[in-house]
Amino acid sequence: MHESRRRLPPDGFQCGETIEKEDALTFVIFHCKTPLNERLEFCCREPSCGALEEKENAAQLTDDDYTVDPNFFDEGYSMAGSTGFKVWTGSRLLIETLAWPQSSDSERLKEIQKHICNGARSIELGAGVGVVGTYLSAMGSQVLLTDLPTLVENSIDCNLIRNKKTTTSSKPTAETNEISCPTWLAPDGIRIGKGWANATPIDWLHPLDGQLTTEQSSSVDFIIASDVVFLVSMLNALLETVESIFQASSSNNPSFILSFQRRDAKDGEGSGTFTTVNGVFAAVEKRGWTLDCLAWRPVTVKLETNGIVTDDESEVFVFEIKPHL
Repeated sequence: MHESRRRLPPDGFQCGETIEKEDALTFVIFHCKTPLNERLEFCCREPSCGALEEKENAAQLTDDDYTVDPNFFDEGYSMAGSTGFKVWTGSRLLIETLAWPQSSDSERLKEIQKHICNGARSIELGAGVGVVGTYLSAMGSQVLLTDLPTLVENSIDCNLIRNKKTTTSSKPTAETNEISCPTWLAPDGIRIGKGWANATPIDWLHPLDGQLTTEQSSSVDFIIASDVVFLVSMLNALLETVESIFQASSSNNPSFILSFQRRDAKDGEGSGTFTTVNGVFAAVEKRGWTLDCLAWRPVTVKLETNGIVTDDESEVFVFEIKPHL
């Protein structure tokens, strides 16, 4: 991967975790700071995975803190859906890439960063607990966060309310957002920092028609997704949904910003479980789309084999994917 796109952690960006108990249940509160030094908080069911730097406070849960998944039998819920209740490595790099400019960033990335902070209309797929979409809203974007109904009802909605109007000093500018909620996020849009956010369910296994309104599907400037295609079975369903949004919002010339962590150590062909970097490239090329790496970073991940935990080196990427005009 091009060395110039390698991104170091920005100065001033801090995350951490604390533990919160309610009605005999234990939750992890993931928190992070924006460039305006505003604090965002997200209630999670488990500690994050790879989203914290070495010196940042990490929550430590005991065996007694873990409970049976209360949503296990929800319709459409799956193992992949259950991973949405925690924060993953790709979310951090995606936030840093889009919201913390660096002098070495490409000209295209600088264009995206400026748009994000000045009212870009984004839809997040597989939002999980809502970290990325909420963060971009705080920076000035209009964001529709989406995931399976279980995640929207039991995580995203609660976290949007938790971060509602995080600062009284945030005021819209002529270039950013209006004071009233944008119509495509109405009537339940929530003011987050300088921007707006709302949430709605989307299941990638079903056609987009009927899951979004015409205005929602046709208002998109950016499609955002973070660490959502680690399983091979998820990639095609995600790209089908992305293609539907590309078509519905074609007048906006939208692009798809995807963070992706390599989980196959060899990244070989034909991985039976995990999506590979080559697999993403091939799927995008098959649809006639283009892919550009905006940023990447080496990461150390924990591997457990027969009860033995070891460190392994991997990478996490931020790609921009666009349809041919």
